[in-house]
Amino acid sequence: MILLAVILRSIVGILSYPTTMILFWVVMAIVYLQYTRLSAMERQWTGRSPSPLARTMRSLGEGVVGGIAGSLLFVLLGPSIDQMGLGFLWAAALALAILDARLICFSYAAGLACICNLLFGWPKLDVASVTAMVGVLHLIEAGLIWATGSRNAIPVLISGPDGRPAGGFLMERFWPAPVAVGLMLYYPLSAALPEVLAMPDWWPLIKPTVSAPEGMQSVYALVGLTAALGYSDLTYTRLPQQKARVTAAMSCCFSLVLLGLSVLSSTRGWARWLAALFSPVGHELMVHLSRVTEMSGQPVFQTSSRGVVVLDVVRGSPAWQAGMKRGDVIESINCRPILSSDDLSEAIAVSPVAIVIDVRSTLPGASRDTRTVQIRGAQSGLGLCLVPHEGKYPDVRSTRAGLLSIIARRLGARSGRRRM
Repeated sequence: MILLAVILRSIVGILSYPTTMILFWVVMAIVYLQYTRLSAMERQWTGRSPSPLARTMRSLGEGVVGGIAGSLLFVLLGPSIDQMGLGFLWAAALALAILDARLICFSYAAGLACICNLLFGWPKLDVASVTAMVGVLHLIEAGLIWATGSRNAIPVLISGPDGRPAGGFLMERFWPAPVAVGLMLYYPLSAALPEVLAMPDWWPLIKPTVSAPEGMQSVYALVGLTAALGYSDLTYTRLPQQKARVTAAMSCCFSLVLLGLSVLSSTRGWARWLAALFSPVGHELMVHLSRVTEMSGQPVFQTSSRGVVVLDVVRGSPAWQAGMKRGDVIESINCRPILSSDDLSEAIAVSPVAIVIDVRSTLPGASRDTRTVQIRGAQSGLGLCLVPHEGKYPDVRSTRAGLLSIIARRLGARSGRRRM
């Protein structure tokens, strides 16, 4: 309980110092802008108008819970923030993002920094501390993805493997995560120490690379910082909750292996190479496995010869209140067969006040029996996102372009307009 109180005091202290407070508000602004972008996208697809501010504050609450758990791990492991080379990591992450936006993840920058340190002795950092930081942040992220990663998934349309339209879900979540990270300080032996908490003899798991100077004693203090965590994924072979849990499980395995190598590398020189290489390679393998699974799988939401497939139902809409769900196939309305979205629009136009819909679920594990749904007030729309029977849709499965590609594309578009 004492340790938890110290962690909470360090997290609250983020708002007490200008540097950490500015970083906190910068991260909050980034998260808010991301949710503003997602809200515009969701409004376009579903007609919903979620509040970016409400989502940002909710993500902050979730990030605080994850940050407290991560702070306990940081204290258990004992890495020192002055040994993490954060300045170089940020610069390397931004440079890598120019090539590909997803490379902004610290696992790639950490691998690059650690390999440079092992080869050339620069930048000055401790491989165990750097990789431990990456492992803890990914473990926090894995827990948040497991708990909330599928929330507010946005329905999208793609062209399936056979060219037919298929439905999928874009899942993007962002969290400001205040964490307490350790910093090794040194005091003269004769000086009165601040309030300290005695730790067991086996602590820390990551042994410091530098011993206390002669005549000095070391104290492990906690410093509050704000980390920006994010999750972006697309699924069309699984439901959003299933995809989020698979991704969280892979991220958790990656984190645990990396943390094990970090602890080992604090006392074994050869393990530093393994930790430095596994940080980017292990993360890239995780991304590759996720991508291959999606590319080789069959879409869950694809056109049906028996009716129109429901990709998503807008919360609070007439269809949602009547009990319609993802994966339902609308077979008929008022005994009139429905074979396309045009048939659906015509049937609603004929009876806008009240309609009777025969639906059947196609999701694995759900009952295949046809059930009847009654909806009133359909004149304002049912609130359904449907999978159409025809159409070509962009391949949103491709990797996000880097900053360099985006700039080149924009310049190419401008020159094309000038030639016209």
